[in-house]
Amino acid sequence: MLTEALVIAFFIIGLQLMTPLLFAALGEVVSEKSGILNIGIEGVMLIGAFTTAFVGINTGSASLAFICGGAAGLISGMVLSFLYVNRGTDQIVTGLMFNIFAFGLTGTLDRLFLSGIAGPVLPAMPLPLISKIKWIGQILEPQSISLYIGLALIFVVYWLLHRTWWGLYARTAGERPLAAESGGLNVLRLRYFAVMIGCFFAALGGAALVLISSGGFSPGITGGRGFIVLGIVVLAKWKPTLVFVFALAFGLIQGLQFLGGRMELLASIPPQFWIALPYLMIVVAVAFAPGSTYPAAVGIPYRSPAKSTN
Repeated sequence: MLTEALVIAFFIIGLQLMTPLLFAALGEVVSEKSGILNIGIEGVMLIGAFTTAFVGINTGSASLAFICGGAAGLISGMVLSFLYVNRGTDQIVTGLMFNIFAFGLTGTLDRLFLSGIAGPVLPAMPLPLISKIKWIGQILEPQSISLYIGLALIFVVYWLLHRTWWGLYARTAGERPLAAESGGLNVLRLRYFAVMIGCFFAALGGAALVLISSGGFSPGITGGRGFIVLGIVVLAKWKPTLVFVFALAFGLIQGLQFLGGRMELLASIPPQFWIALPYLMIVVAVAFAPGSTYPAAVGIPYRSPAKSTN
């Protein structure tokens, strides 16, 4: 039976599951707007998640663990930027190989150093006024500060891409890189930093995934969320505000696993169906997404004509 308490719990879980998707999708928007399709986002989230768990378990500080998780994303971003931008490698193949590498690396390190140990989690952020509002207060009161950081980043990313010179230059690099360089812009540098920003946000998504659950790490903890993120970005048409809408939608879809085990009507459905449902939905949604126009140069390695002639 669908009770009020069950619906509230469903939305609480949906928002918690949305948070990692929101961080990573906002980062991918920045990366793709500059012309880099970062398929390796799943691996970056894994590295951010492991680093967060490792630091949290060894220091007892969830805040420090969150910061270090983001820092691990910057390091991952430097590696991927070097491959994508400086070396001009195939972005799809490189990203997939990075995902496999990250899965093996974090799984090995987990077995050596963590082995299922739980760590600290981010506490709920008190909201004195909102907590008194029926339903809304009950849903938002248990949420950690990571949710509100993610919501703030929606406006940060919009401002960065649409209200700064850097954002204008990065978007130009993603649409017309040759014209951008002819106008005096350093396309490679713009893309390099865009990938680093994207990886930083993605790693924060991995960190949030750890810190809103047990504080510990398990191999493959991201469970393919990086690929859901790629679909969210397409559905959102690379707009930060729409990223929130679709991240919430897929957070709630993932949350259906919670309802599936608690409602008699849904109890007969195998749990594997609820696990597979978000991925099925993202494939269908992207396949039939109306008017999704990719940045013109996304996924295409760029070679500076100036360097090519030297």
